[in-house]
Amino acid sequence: MNDEKVFPLSKREKDVVGLLLQGKSNKQIALALGLSERTIEFHLNNIYTKMQVGSRVELILLLGKTANPVESTVVLDGEILDNGNQPVSPRGAKLWRDTFSLIRKEVAMTIRISFEELENYLRGRPALLGFLLFSTASLTTRFMLTELGLYHWATYALLGIILAAGSITLGMLWKALNEKFNPLMLLALTVLLPLTAAVFDQIYLNTILRNGGQIATSIANISTQAAWLVSPEGYNYLHTERHATSDALWWLTNLSAALLFLLTSISSKRLNRQDISPT
Repeated sequence: MNDEKVFPLSKREKDVVGLLLQGKSNKQIALALGLSERTIEFHLNNIYTKMQVGSRVELILLLGKTANPVESTVVLDGEILDNGNQPVSPRGAKLWRDTFSLIRKEVAMTIRISFEELENYLRGRPALLGFLLFSTASLTTRFMLTELGLYHWATYALLGIILAAGSITLGMLWKALNEKFNPLMLLALTVLLPLTAAVFDQIYLNTILRNGGQIATSIANISTQAAWLVSPEGYNYLHTERHATSDALWWLTNLSAALLFLLTSISSKRLNRQDISPT
């Protein structure tokens, strides 16, 4: 019998530890064992107390010091652990690699749990999610109009189509999207889809315009110019100018998107009521 410290756990606590070492979150452990998350937290607190650790990381590091942590250091109540007369040899560099791997898994698990909790939080608050979606799309649009600059009239048309289609889609399918679609993915799309117009604009500037001289566009209070010039040293470079005297176009875009969302949302609700009403 060696001097390794034995930590007696109940069968349920041992099950929790085994799933925890597989990198599962409290929610995943609860689903696997058919328990509530509150019960899993209760078991974990008892495990921390018995094993004299203060956190999930310390528990994983403690159990990670053995080849089979669940079987060799965690035993059921009343069991006797006997590893024979073989001494436990130091692992050196391997121990450090294992420790680093455990910490990395813990960090990844913590990030994943945080994202899951954020998704659940937003999914339970559709008004807040809608406000974040609108604000994200609005700020992305303002960045393109006033900071990045759009230089072709077709780019403005494409941006308007993307925002209008997004507003109508959210208005018609808001309930279904909020229940089935990943809220964080929706937030990402409110950035990526409007930026599609800017990507189109940059492709035009660096391909067609490179051979076609210059272009000037003026919409509302925004005017832009772009042209490929030749420097005194003999190399070509893209020269751009943009002027925005006010945010009138941005405010008009926000108002139009909000109205489209509200109108389609109201119309969709009325249509659904008519479909389910008795004839």
